[in-house]
Amino acid sequence: MGLTPRASHPATGVRVSGWMIHQHKINARYMPLATNVYQVSFYSSSNGSGKPVRPSSAPFDDSALKVGSGGAVAPENAVPATAEAVAPPPPKGLGAKAKEFWNKGKEIVIQCKDGVKLLWTNKKIVKELKRSQLEGYAVTRREFQLIHKTDIDIKRLIPFALVFTFATEYIPLIIIFAPQLIPSTCVTASQLDNLRKKTHEKRSTVTEKLIRLNRREITKENLASYNSFVVIAKKYGEGFTYDAIDRAHLSAFCKFMGLNGFGLKSMLKKRLDRHMTYIKEDDLLLQKDGIDSLTFGELQIANEERGMRSLEVSREHLEKSLAYWLKLNLSKDADIPPSLMVFSRMFLLHSTFRSDAAVKK
Repeated sequence: MGLTPRASHPATGVRVSGWMIHQHKINARYMPLATNVYQVSFYSSSNGSGKPVRPSSAPFDDSALKVGSGGAVAPENAVPATAEAVAPPPPKGLGAKAKEFWNKGKEIVIQCKDGVKLLWTNKKIVKELKRSQLEGYAVTRREFQLIHKTDIDIKRLIPFALVFTFATEYIPLIIIFAPQLIPSTCVTASQLDNLRKKTHEKRSTVTEKLIRLNRREITKENLASYNSFVVIAKKYGEGFTYDAIDRAHLSAFCKFMGLNGFGLKSMLKKRLDRHMTYIKEDDLLLQKDGIDSLTFGELQIANEERGMRSLEVSREHLEKSLAYWLKLNLSKDADIPPSLMVFSRMFLLHSTFRSDAAVKK
């Protein structure tokens, strides 16, 4: 399944409890076009230049003021008495505000037009890829991701086109409050970062409620160890089938995974099952291509889609989280229900690896 002992390829994989996952060569077919496709995407962390956007810490000034006798600020740091206070900018008039609003509206319109053009290019590439699949061609993970994202964007295109045609002025509000209606190619990197923060806040809220109501003998420590997790899966696996879970918990699972939490139980079950089936297919391709073949932005996306933290963490943390997920979800030691995988991510959402904890100290 792509797992080999560490002694085989010491420099080409990510180690997971004595095992590691190979990095296979990525098929370069369609990649010249696919590279452009991944520049700006709802699920991408690129900044338009194709390079991944890495989170950087806020600037911190550790310089202290020199204090003179009696606690007064030293003369060299004091503001001269003759210095003139900086006058506040004059308040903007109605005309200036209208002009600013007009300029922002123009930028959004241009952004959306470029995004639709990019989506149309993606559609052509995906059509060719699907035709090649019928002829026996095995897609790479990046090509699989492109097909998946483009299919979702095409479904969003019709309602988005109606809004863009008849209510263009509401697009900024839709991007903020209903990003699921916007094709991923029309969302900028800054908008994606804001969406990530909101998603993490929602997940934290859902996690607190669900863990507080948990009555099973399951702890975070049980789920953080592979052997203990397998024991939990064998003991409580039947209680985590879709049919055994009530509607309220299914709704919470859907919301945690970034899906719509509204609807009947049958709708929620189908929605969650469809997402977890996609994740399983993606896991198999990840195991084949290797985690170390992913860029930082791709690692963030992969962790987000599986309900794991992607903000304010290192590349090592992202790789270890994803590797542990693959080891569990592709395990041959036990049949782990998909809903148990989601449940475990709630417990481990704020967990850190020992190496990360040591760095913080």
